[in-house]
Formats: sequence, structure tokens, C-alpha cells
Amino acid sequence: MVLIKLKALKETRAFYKVELKKEDLTEREREKYSRALKIIEGLIKRKKKPGREKNKHLVVYEHRNRIAGR
Repeated sequence: MVLIKLKALKETRAFYKVELKKEDLTEREREKYSRALKIIEGLIKRKKKPGREKNKHLVVYEHRNRIAGR
């Protein structure tokens, strides 16, 4: 279980915005950054919903280890 704080999401969003402004990115890199930015903005939007004020953390479960049998 991983806890993601709103502050960390905002910092990551800022990083991706700066990276997208670089002109030397390949089209594939630019697509990956924009896709990640869209996901991060969606997470931030969900965390800012009125009903989520008491819970400051978003819980993300890592299922990869359970599937691989680790």
C-alpha cells in the first residue's frame, strides 16, 4: 500500500509541465509525459473533492507483486 500526498502530486505535476516545455523531447517522450500529466491531474481533482477533506491520503495498492507470486 502506497500513500500519495497532495503536495507530492502537485510537485510531480510541476515537473512534468516543465519537461513538456523542452523542445528536444521525442514525440514518444512527449506523449508519455502528457499522459502521465493527465493522470496526475485526475488524481489531484479527485483528492480535492469536498468529501475527501478528512482523508488527506490516497491509497494505491500494488497488485503486481501479488500477481507475480512475490
